[in-house]
Amino acid sequence: MAGSNTYGNYRHQADACHAYQIAKKNGIPESHIILLAYDDIANSKQNPFPGKVYNKPNGPDVYAGCKISYKGKDVNKANFLKVLTGDASAGGPVLKSTANDRVFVYFADHGGVGILGVPTGAAGGYIHAADVNKALMTMNSKKMYKELLFYVEACESGSIFKNLLKAPNVVAVTAANAKESSWGFYCPPLDKVNGKSVGSCLGDEFSIRWMEDSDVANFKSETVTQQITKVTTAVKKSHVQKFGDASTIGGEVIGAFEGAWVSATPLASNLSWTRPDDSSDSAVNSRDVEVHLAYYEMQRAVTIEETRDAQTRLAVLLAKRMADDDRFLRIAMIAMGGNKANAQAMIDGDLESLGDADCHQKSLRIVTENCGDLDDYTMRFSRLFANLCNKMASPFVTVESAVKEVCNSKTPEVVI
Repeated sequence: MAGSNTYGNYRHQADACHAYQIAKKNGIPESHIILLAYDDIANSKQNPFPGKVYNKPNGPDVYAGCKISYKGKDVNKANFLKVLTGDASAGGPVLKSTANDRVFVYFADHGGVGILGVPTGAAGGYIHAADVNKALMTMNSKKMYKELLFYVEACESGSIFKNLLKAPNVVAVTAANAKESSWGFYCPPLDKVNGKSVGSCLGDEFSIRWMEDSDVANFKSETVTQQITKVTTAVKKSHVQKFGDASTIGGEVIGAFEGAWVSATPLASNLSWTRPDDSSDSAVNSRDVEVHLAYYEMQRAVTIEETRDAQTRLAVLLAKRMADDDRFLRIAMIAMGGNKANAQAMIDGDLESLGDADCHQKSLRIVTENCGDLDDYTMRFSRLFANLCNKMASPFVTVESAVKEVCNSKTPEVVI
């Protein structure tokens, strides 16, 4: 699943289609591959290569033959969970796996402490860690897998599984720990294909590392543990995390999950891949990709009118971020009795794991009901509510009062 939309998030759908191509190339029937992607990138008016999507500079088109099962508004929390648990009410293909099957799940999007994103405007707003782990337990109870491997590309994605993953025979690998962002990769100025700038980041660091390894790996000999080790070493900007008991799954070959390892030979493919270059200077913190792209749009402007329009868009974006920062700081300050230092500590404070998942879910529900949906940037404030839930005696009552006071106020005061 690619859990985002808009051209600025090009990289997530590029990642997802690349993963589709890997599975298809290595013998998994397309009837056994389920892809959720908004599908607004390939034919976007911003795309200089209409109908094509690239996951690396001068790489192949990963969109050709990438069959998407759920598009547009159907890419949402409910359908993702229904697909995993085999719930046919999703209205499209769902997993029909059995106790004899191995399942591979890959998710790429924005995230925050305890949450994974869904496209802007999608029902549900986000997918909570509790929902993900409940789905895995449901799959186990329904005997829907023998072993399951789950790769997650998202900011603070370690919080999705740390102290929460209870389903047996599952190994989850995340792009980052619970305290840090993941990183966009092949971003401007290295976003070029055949000398032409795509105008967005082409991939994500963790994602391109596991996939570009899979592009050249021997699926019948490289083990899951070997791939995780390679990727953990190759990813420089965040700390790859592994959860679950890998004593058995780790010894399986990657072809047992990412391909049809029982096939004598992989299916023929017209895609050509090479090993990844050291392109660390193309990496951008996922939280800042939107600003990075707006800045490069301004730099690449040719006419005075184009420059002025780009400057306006950048200024509006920065002003919105400042307003978001102010809003959540005011919520934190009310919760902390007006103490700004303690409020900032709640926003920025490290945490190793989600902690009180029930309180966190309820708090975020109050936030979205009163302040609106979380977006790519404001998902970072999920940490604030995790910290409040973990460190306050009556957190939910305090959070509810603070959120309603700030978000329902018509004339909010600016915090200085």
